[in-house]
Amino acid sequence: MSTPQMKDEELVRQLATEIRLLEGSVSALQSRLEIVRGAINEVTLAHATLTGLATMQDGDETLVPAGAGSYIRMKLADSKKLVMGVGAGAAIEKDVPKSLEELKGRMDELDQARNSIQQQLDQTLSRYQQDREALEELLRSRSGTQQRAS
Repeated sequence: MSTPQMKDEELVRQLATEIRLLEGSVSALQSRLEIVRGAINEVTLAHATLTGLATMQDGDETLVPAGAGSYIRMKLADSKKLVMGVGAGAAIEKDVPKSLEELKGRMDELDQARNSIQQQLDQTLSRYQQDREALEELLRSRSGTQQRAS
């Protein structure tokens, strides 16, 4: 025979399980969002660098980032072409305007991905908050029922 208390206990278990699952989803979405934000920063930096390169001439001196805030002073041998990664570890030589166009396309894709992940995160957080409030309310009502029964 099923009692209201048994149904409440089952609902508490279901809500607690769903909350744990939602917490995992939130964590995964936040990680994905950070990865996409990092990629956006990288593409933005590459775009700014190539925009600057487009105004330079062969033989001009420039600073090339070496990482960790370090730069190497170099002279440009060819200011019209560069080697650009195309995925899977492959790279091809391209001219600067086509590279800028490709970076713009990548940025658009990353913006769409970021927006999609952010929307999923917002929906998941909303559901998480609803479940937390429902669980708290259920626990409060159970506590009140138990106190009256005593």
